[in-house]
Amino acid sequence: MIRLGKPVQLFEWGEGTNTLNQNWNKIAEGTLQNAPKWFAGATTLIVEVNGKVERKNQKEDMIKVFQPGEAMTPGSERFGEVAMGKLKSIQDKGGKTIVEIVLDGAAKVG
Repeated sequence: MIRLGKPVQLFEWGEGTNTLNQNWNKIAEGTLQNAPKWFAGATTLIVEVNGKVERKNQKEDMIKVFQPGEAMTPGSERFGEVAMGKLKSIQDKGGKTIVEIVLDGAAKVG
C-alpha cells in the first residue's frame, strides 16, 4: 500500500550484461507531492525530489517505489517496495525535480 505521508525512494534497473552485474539502483529520494492522479485505469504518482535525479540506464523506463515501514517484517522501518511502474517524465522546477511514474497495475493508496 502506498502511504501518502511517508517519504519514497526511487530505484531504476541497472545497465549490465547479466544478473550478476545488473540490479536495482537508487536514483532519488523524495516525497509524494499530492494524491495520485487516475486516468484510463492507470495511476500516476507525482514525486517531489530535492535536487537532481541522476539516471544511469536511459534504455529502461521501469521504476520501483519504496517506502519505510513497508518491508516484509512487521513494524520494521526498513524501506520496502510498494509499487512498480513506468517513468513518464522528469521535470526541473526551481531547485526541485518532479518525477511522474505511471502505475499500470492495481495500486492501493492511503
